Amino acid sequence: MNRINLTETDLAVMENAMIEFGAVVTFDQLVSLCNEDRKYANKRINKLTKQGWLKRIKKGVFALSDLSSRGMLAISHKAVVNHLVDEAYISFEAALQHHGLYNQLLSSINSIALKQYQTTVIDGMSYNFIKTQPEYFYGWDTYTIDGQSVKIASVEKALIDLVQFHRSRYSTDLVLEKLTDDSDNIEYQKLVEYILKANLTTRRIMGFLMDCAAMETSMIYLSTAKKTSTSSISSSEHNRYNSKWRIFYDRHFSQYTQEQIDPAAAGIDQP
Repeated sequence: MNRINLTETDLAVMENAMIEFGAVVTFDQLVSLCNEDRKYANKRINKLTKQGWLKRIKKGVFALSDLSSRGMLAISHKAVVNHLVDEAYISFEAALQHHGLYNQLLSSINSIALKQYQTTVIDGMSYNFIKTQPEYFYGWDTYTIDGQSVKIASVEKALIDLVQFHRSRYSTDLVLEKLTDDSDNIEYQKLVEYILKANLTTRRIMGFLMDCAAMETSMIYLSTAKKTSTSSISSSEHNRYNSKWRIFYDRHFSQYTQEQIDPAAAGIDQP
């Protein structure tokens, strides 16, 4: 065990904190374990924080480092999110990773929240919070990770959030990949139910992507058919137009769809 800069007294505080309170502790809980007055306990806690044995999550709340490897959290990074912001849920790639559908290393965890919060970096992980309206704050469940309660989007809602909040060729391509390759892990009825709650552009894009994946889209189409405006998959230049969904898309997606209309030839002004 690596005990550099960790005295026997400090080690006892850390071990007892893990035993009694788990991997996330408050300042007052740490003080109760120090067996010294509050002034000296505060100095000890500050020293442990500077040495990396404690990671400050927010004022008065700390995550314990793994005692066998100073500087690494003793809990999953995902378990930290709802200590930072209670009214938030993990989504996007991190949610897909939780459900076993994303295996790349993450350098950030992106969450949906009801208010705007600044990015926080803890132990090299960036925690980003994207503000949404209450009507879009749905589609998540609470899980227990390393003893902590964590709100995480379902697979279906994570896919929709990727389109609604991170609209780009990358995100839409990732969603299409999951619709195509991981359909057995997606609840179709739940996906459609959630899409129908989304905004118009998101419904159009999800409908378009589901068509590309050869999935049934009639309910989604009915919710968009009477709308005469047009939408785009991203802000980059597009050279394809899908008349069913009234959407501009990158030529990259032409390999998945038979309809390839040049918008200029069709007399349609690009947005």
